[in-house]
Amino acid sequence: MSSCEIFPLISKLSAEGKRFAIVSIYKGNRLERTIVSDGRVLLGSLDRNIIEIALEALEKGKVIQKDLEDGKLVIEPIEPRPAIIVVGSGIIARFLAKLAIDMGYYVAVVGSGDVKEEDFSGVYAISNDLNLLEQMVSEDSIVIVANEGGKPYDIDALYIAMKKRARFVGLLASQKRAALMISLLVKRDIPLEEIKRRLHSPLGLDIGSKTAEEIALSILSEVVLDLRGGTGKRLQEVKNPYLLLDDALAGKIEDKCMFVPKSLSQQ
Repeated sequence: MSSCEIFPLISKLSAEGKRFAIVSIYKGNRLERTIVSDGRVLLGSLDRNIIEIALEALEKGKVIQKDLEDGKLVIEPIEPRPAIIVVGSGIIARFLAKLAIDMGYYVAVVGSGDVKEEDFSGVYAISNDLNLLEQMVSEDSIVIVANEGGKPYDIDALYIAMKKRARFVGLLASQKRAALMISLLVKRDIPLEEIKRRLHSPLGLDIGSKTAEEIALSILSEVVLDLRGGTGKRLQEVKNPYLLLDDALAGKIEDKCMFVPKSLSQQ
């Protein structure tokens, strides 16, 4: 299976909180990939000895590489993590992919003949065939259409994502262009209530972003807000320290914190 073909499964397993192993078999210029989870091969088939190696990789939490007679085997254990499909080829799409990868997310990039591989190093899958978006999107998908200024294929990408009922569909757009795209989706028989529920446009949180990097941060902030169920407020409002100031002044609060953040990018 290709990287594009197994991307929906990565999204599904991550959304379900399941650990899994990606099995990559390199033979010459060919690369075949599949997934092992719960002791089973989820796409295609594998020799029993490769399945055993995949289970070992999952148990130890380490990447295992082995030479084959006619190639190489790489097995990567994966902790559940968000998977994002970025549709677009411009500077904001590039920074979206880069920042999401740095956050430990799985990233695929799709365009329509306009995506250059050298602009998107580190992404899991890349395609210049918009038709592949149809097989990549599932109900667990996060799809972000991010062409600054817009491109003709944006509406097709939005339609595919909405038709496939992706959980989060984002569109980089101005207020006017967002209204236009919504009207075009309605004309393609996507119910308005569905659009209101799942389409995020104009996309991003209002943090005053100006640069491409800041816009990418704003967009991914809204994605995290949706994924984790945050409030979108300043933390100082949510956890007002002044409510505990009397206890602190009275010496009732110790200077210690047990919170240790988990990193997806360093697993």
